[in-house]
Amino acid sequence: MTIIMISSQPHSGCEALAESLVNKTGWPSTSRKELVEKAQKHGIKVGRLELSMLKSREMHEKLAREKELYLSFITAEICELAPQGNLIYEGRMGHLLLPGVSHRLRVALVVPRETRAKNAMQALNLPQDKAMAYLDQLDEDIAKWARYVHRQDLSVLGQYDFVVNLYNMSMENASEILQSMAALPGFQPKAASLKAMADHHLTARAKLRLADDERTRKADVRVKADSGIITVTYMPQQQDFAGDIPKVLQDLEHCREVRCTMADTNILWIQEVFNPESENFEQINRLAQRWGAAVELLRLAPPEAAEHEAVQAFPAAAVPHEKKPTAEIYTGGIEDDDPLPAADDGGLSRTLEELVTRGRSGGGYTVYGSQHEILETVKGNHKSALVVIGDIFLSKGHETRQRQTRELALAVREQLKTPVITADELQARFLFGKRQAVKLLVFAILVACTYTLVFSFQRPILNFMGGEIHNNLKWLTSVVVFLFVPTLAYVYGTVTGLLLKLIGID
Repeated sequence: MTIIMISSQPHSGCEALAESLVNKTGWPSTSRKELVEKAQKHGIKVGRLELSMLKSREMHEKLAREKELYLSFITAEICELAPQGNLIYEGRMGHLLLPGVSHRLRVALVVPRETRAKNAMQALNLPQDKAMAYLDQLDEDIAKWARYVHRQDLSVLGQYDFVVNLYNMSMENASEILQSMAALPGFQPKAASLKAMADHHLTARAKLRLADDERTRKADVRVKADSGIITVTYMPQQQDFAGDIPKVLQDLEHCREVRCTMADTNILWIQEVFNPESENFEQINRLAQRWGAAVELLRLAPPEAAEHEAVQAFPAAAVPHEKKPTAEIYTGGIEDDDPLPAADDGGLSRTLEELVTRGRSGGGYTVYGSQHEILETVKGNHKSALVVIGDIFLSKGHETRQRQTRELALAVREQLKTPVITADELQARFLFGKRQAVKLLVFAILVACTYTLVFSFQRPILNFMGGEIHNNLKWLTSVVVFLFVPTLAYVYGTVTGLLLKLIGID
């Protein structure tokens, strides 16, 4: 029940390893080459997308939607081939697909350069020197593709579960090892992993449905599915498509509800426990209203909570239990509904419902793990104008929490190239509250007193600046001016900044 994703460089013989695994397991298989051909038949211009890597940055931006459609198509195909697992995928970067799905075995295949050159010479009828140069250029282009499409550096080994080095290992031994690893309990599908895969599948199919339909083909929207609820966020200039989006998605299989939210931009809020009555929620909602932004929730939960919560939220993936017969009780023809267990999702559902009511929902989802899982999840989220990190790592001590929060903020900022702040900094940076009101009052009094004193004692001041006092104590004049001017500028700038914040101008 495992998805084995083998990633390697071209002309490495990866096809032979995949074929060997198919013969041993009897599982279905597919490859990047097959899926790219299907994507091209579907109308996705993969070739133009690949060529865009070698052109200007403007071309990259123009093809951003084509990239999203390509990834959605590949994701949908893999999910349809392996809804419960049991699939062998061979390609360049399959290990970067399906983030959050734990029943995938991500394998890197390392092959001697001489072996790759020999394979290229035979396949393309090239001399050795040209084959070597061809492979160097091809590897460079693939690295660019990984950075552009997946925002990932392929040289980072932490993205793989297992590295197969064929310098000292035969293909047959590698196949035996991978077959054994795929049977390990850690790579078997669990409820949380199946739910993540179902969410990826529904998200991908919704994106493709919107792109294929004539009514919404030109819409530039953000789509996220969670437990059958599809959240579509669109910008104000896309509001003409708002009425058609629910119509296009209404009969999509496994879709329970479609939520549409208009937003100028997106605020990503990362927290462990959400509460719609909390001060953090009110502050972020106020900022979202000012910016015309949608609020996207990302809940970080400890790994041990994954199974318990997923079984409640995604009962279809859980193993059914046998009910014991009970004696019939006469009810007069009125039957009670079966009680449903209340899933503890850390307040995510309640907070999402409140955001929906206020028209600010950008969707929400849960990530189980730590910093690595968060970075893997948000790496494609390049539309957020701000990332707010709230209370996370609650099981840790105070100093450890502060350190890990700072590390996460730096990593997310580096990954998304987006401003990242903590919830504690939100009020001081963007909002106007009681503390800012007191600060405005104090600094305004200082400014008023300073200007009153300056205009009231102009003669002594002029004497100090250019009269007898100045002639006798030139150094003192310089020191006073050096200290006074920046101090007054800071105090005056603080007053004007707070006034602009008070009237809602950032």
